[in-house]
Amino acid sequence: MVRPVPALPRNPVMTESLAGGGAAAPLSMRAAASLASAAVSAARQLLTDLERGRRIDAAVLRSAMEAAFGASDAAGAWNWKTAYDVCEAATVLFLRKFGPAMRAKAGSTAAMLPMLAKITSCLPTHTRRSETVRRSSNSQRRSRLG
Repeated sequence: MVRPVPALPRNPVMTESLAGGGAAAPLSMRAAASLASAAVSAARQLLTDLERGRRIDAAVLRSAMEAAFGASDAAGAWNWKTAYDVCEAATVLFLRKFGPAMRAKAGSTAAMLPMLAKITSCLPTHTRRSETVRRSSNSQRRSRLG
């Protein structure tokens, strides 16, 4: 006997905020548009760094996010997941702008890989641990080794 698949809701509610985390309260369309606009603004700011081949470290990323969102992550205006998403958006903007020229210069997909690696080397990794967690982790590791 085949069981029917339950129907999906017609209008799923967006429950994860770009600024908050986890199961945040649903965002209004205006709030979602405002957050998306700030994220695009930050991505465009990071694009200029990528165009110049500059490394985007935590300080550069924080500065772009604070300028675009008008407040810090500590104030709850944005979170680091959103910041990494903004880096990915900046990468997309970069590839939309320079991808065709890169492809033409490379001549093949395989020859384009070092160019793409250069772009990713400018971006931060998607890990962010507090200094307290790092110290705790390092002291636990030392105690196991000692």
